[in-house]
Amino acid sequence: MSTTTIAVSDILAEIGRAFRAHDAAGIAALFAPDGVFINAVGDLKGDTYTGPEEVRGYFEKVFAETPDAAWTPRAAPLILGDDQAVTQWHRTATGPDGKLREWYGVDLYAFRDGKVTKKDTYIKNVTA
Repeated sequence: MSTTTIAVSDILAEIGRAFRAHDAAGIAALFAPDGVFINAVGDLKGDTYTGPEEVRGYFEKVFAETPDAAWTPRAAPLILGDDQAVTQWHRTATGPDGKLREWYGVDLYAFRDGKVTKKDTYIKNVTA
């Protein structure tokens, strides 16, 4: 169990705020130095970004390439103890070709000392 005094629900609320604001630095600041973001894109295990700098770089690129990207929660987060959570979301974004795309996704989170140690993303393409 984590020894953090920061509630998982508070960390998730801050992550949501940072995504809505397209604040890549804010997202990255919530990751532990060894925290990983495992993207649904890539080989079977997903492209992995380790540490706040790599996480920030990834999301800076996402926000630059899809300035209208938006994430909407599909359900309240499922919080498992004080060190794990599951979130469900719906993402929309206009691609470089001008077409609106949609995804349903799930993030599996792990936390330590008030920081994200893992954000593992799984998606379904609504539009392909």
